[in-house]
Amino acid sequence: MVQSDLIPLDEMMTRLERVLAGSPADSTELAWIEARRSEAWSGRGQRAGPPDSSRRDRTLLIRVRQSGRTGLHRTGSFEPSELENAVRDALAQARLAPPTPPEALAGAGEPAAAPQRAAAAASDLFDPEIAATEPAQARQLLDRMAARGEQLHLAWLEGSVAVANSAGARRAVRVTAASFTAGCGHGAGAGRVSAAARRLALLEPEGRLELARSRRTPDGGPAAAPAAAELPAGAALVLSEQSAAALVELLNRHALAAAAMRDGGSWLCGQLGEAVFAPCLSLRDDGAEPLGLPFPFDLAGWAKRPVDLVAAGVFVTPAVDAGLAQQIGRPPTPHAAAPGESIAANLQLLAADGAPLAEPELLRQAEAGLWIGALERVECFDPRRLRFRALARGVRRIAAGELGAALPDLLWEGTLPEALGRAQALGGRPLAIATADMLFGATTAPLLLLRGDGGWSFTPRGGDN
Repeated sequence: MVQSDLIPLDEMMTRLERVLAGSPADSTELAWIEARRSEAWSGRGQRAGPPDSSRRDRTLLIRVRQSGRTGLHRTGSFEPSELENAVRDALAQARLAPPTPPEALAGAGEPAAAPQRAAAAASDLFDPEIAATEPAQARQLLDRMAARGEQLHLAWLEGSVAVANSAGARRAVRVTAASFTAGCGHGAGAGRVSAAARRLALLEPEGRLELARSRRTPDGGPAAAPAAAELPAGAALVLSEQSAAALVELLNRHALAAAAMRDGGSWLCGQLGEAVFAPCLSLRDDGAEPLGLPFPFDLAGWAKRPVDLVAAGVFVTPAVDAGLAQQIGRPPTPHAAAPGESIAANLQLLAADGAPLAEPELLRQAEAGLWIGALERVECFDPRRLRFRALARGVRRIAAGELGAALPDLLWEGTLPEALGRAQALGGRPLAIATADMLFGATTAPLLLLRGDGGWSFTPRGGDN
């Protein structure tokens, strides 16, 4: 059994208690984050991945209030004297900052989360098998699973998070997470699947590999690049789970984050309570949902609770911090990711208007359309209008209710409002996709069917990218 090299939670909390006891600030908030991150690739096939690796990172986030001013500091140090110096650095920042209104701190008066939901989430947070895994061991596992022409990747972590403040909040948790990615075949005909979980038993890498194999063309080889005119005009799209999650994460970062709303850069500014997307879509943040990567509290110490961000296409709320709460008249939400930064970390894309559809029915409704197996190099080049471009890979024609001929990689350009406004139906078997730091959560998404004529464009990239 490999011994963890992370600082034990009780020792972490003892150090934070000492810092709080010695802090001269009017109020002090501390968040300690430590993780050991590893990854491994299968060595078979024509392409080998980067070298297997393992690294550890530590961060202490400090936020103080003094005489109505806020100071922030971040450090990777953990010795007691260094922690005391970090508080002094935060106080120095506070002296230079402008006065700001007071903010409530998580503490003893906070309403407790529903006991049954909190207990269910805690039972799925830590897997000793993941914590004990070393890169060489993981590589052997992947090599046994991979057939010729298949490239598998496993990334995993063991992490500890502790939060404490001068109002009495004390929260600490030890978590694991793993993300498995399978690529079967090379070129346009490759099948791709990605999934993440807190425990290996929930990750089911063998099942994910079989799903990737089922999405590979029979020959798995390259396809001739079509001219742009040969692409289906106004084609419907079926997005894979990881493709749908990529669009949701883009929306999250550029439109639903508190910072985007505060500075007026979000497309959603001024649209609270309005129908902005297709009525079949709902978007919820839930840190207790076992299917994704549950996490019980945010980095300010507030207990996670379900928050509907979009309900049946209607914009309900963004992530709300204290500053944004004053602007829009909504209560803060438990989404603190760092001092001054709030963003949802446990998103779920849900069907809002009836039962989700099985994959064969989704494909039947997208007849003569396109299947997109993965979106890579996703960027939002015009955040105010949510215009994006992405490299669509694993693209297939849809014919007779099945995945048909492969197309080469396509450059997809469009806007998120157009894409999500044309959602027609969702699949019924969502996967958790590690779209950001999987220490804190993942985006859970099913297959997503988009109607055609969405104002988007595809440009053939050609070659085996």
